Amino acid sequence: MNELSENNSPIACALTDAQLVRRKEEVAGDIWSGATHKTELQDGYEFAFPGTDEWADRLLQFVKAERQCCRFFLFELIFAPNTGPITLRLSGPDGTKQFIESML
Repeated sequence: MNELSENNSPIACALTDAQLVRRKEEVAGDIWSGATHKTELQDGYEFAFPGTDEWADRLLQFVKAERQCCRFFLFELIFAPNTGPITLRLSGPDGTKQFIESML
């Protein structure tokens, strides 16, 4: 996929294959297996994670890293009260949902 988003960023990862493999090992790892819930949105997906400090750190590192290579994403982290779940919303222009599906 290599469409342009509304902000003229291509809907594609800017990393080389080797960089992508390293990124998955260092940052993403098994982040998706930690999701306790996944909800399909019109323009992306929402994932719920445990509300621990460890998960807060992991999710923030993930967002910081992904912002460098997938500039079309809109990232939202929502922290529920009383150390409840942390919600990560990934969304964007047309084509974003399919791109996320390819990451999973």
